[in-house]
Amino acid sequence: MKVAGHLPLAELKRLERVEKNVNRSKRLRILILGHEGWTAPAVAAAVGLSRRACQEWVARYNRHGLAGLDDHRGGSLNLPLTADQEQTFRERLAAGPTSEDLVCSLRGKDFQRILAEEFGVRRSLPAVYWLLHRLGYSYLRPRPRHRKADPEKIEAFKREWPERIKEIAAEHPHKQLRVYFQDESRFGQQGTNTNLWAERGSRPTAVRQTEYEYLWVIGAVCPETGHAEGLLSPQLNTKIINSFLESFSETIPEGEHAVMIWDGAGFHTSKAIQVPENVSLVQLPPYSPELNPIENLWHYLKSHFWSNRAYDDYDDLEEAAMTAWRTAVLNEELIKTVCAAPYVDGGSNAQV
Repeated sequence: MKVAGHLPLAELKRLERVEKNVNRSKRLRILILGHEGWTAPAVAAAVGLSRRACQEWVARYNRHGLAGLDDHRGGSLNLPLTADQEQTFRERLAAGPTSEDLVCSLRGKDFQRILAEEFGVRRSLPAVYWLLHRLGYSYLRPRPRHRKADPEKIEAFKREWPERIKEIAAEHPHKQLRVYFQDESRFGQQGTNTNLWAERGSRPTAVRQTEYEYLWVIGAVCPETGHAEGLLSPQLNTKIINSFLESFSETIPEGEHAVMIWDGAGFHTSKAIQVPENVSLVQLPPYSPELNPIENLWHYLKSHFWSNRAYDDYDDLEEAAMTAWRTAVLNEELIKTVCAAPYVDGGSNAQV
């Protein structure tokens, strides 16, 4: 973060020492750390605020000096866009880059140009970022979406879910329903990389293996209770899925019935699938991984345990998979958070 030189560092430290207002003292601490070369994430962790909040206080100070650290309760900073312009600008963001933009992702410089050329609003780059944050936008990595995904079918599935769970409850009277999400993930020597801390301006390296041994991690999680069951296998087919369903069904308590939501993979829809009596299967619409929160679990395991590493052989992969499972997936509170599924909340409580 670049802090303007309105006051020398020594003066900012003096003001912090004598400041009696806790919030203002924290804002001075943000400026001091920024002056000393700390990055925005590091400053945010040190003062207990979000990265965006720290950047906004620095931006206010850069524009207005110490007055920028004052509270603005009861009022709001004026946006440079009228209500109609704001709506048009939001539509421009939602539509994404045009062919004239010549980029695949709009960034701060692009929005600076768009504001000037299309709205007649000229602002510095920090002011552009401030505007985007004030409008509620962040620079996020999108979830991959298959080009054949059907948004209408996805919305219909969520809309019809309450009735579907009631029908299943009626078929299994006096049973407590528990909704599980099931999926499989391949984990192997075709490695991935994840973020790491490094000195500013550097480009650190990390191992990314390109060999070919792998295994399948098969899992089912209940976001309501945090209960999870898994199976490791060197291959994946209907026979393996049947083995998983059989072992999974044995973990369901006597008074409960599991509703397992999964995708339409061939080994899920095969006529040879053997469904236990205490399990009901619900198939997701095609190409809709966003409806299956166990996908978040695979991302969590890869980013926290399986990336930036190399594995000697299958046994090494198996040990890494089991260690991650014991560490993370058996933590019920973690599973409730990582695999939260708001669109089915309350549905698992259905009982007849």
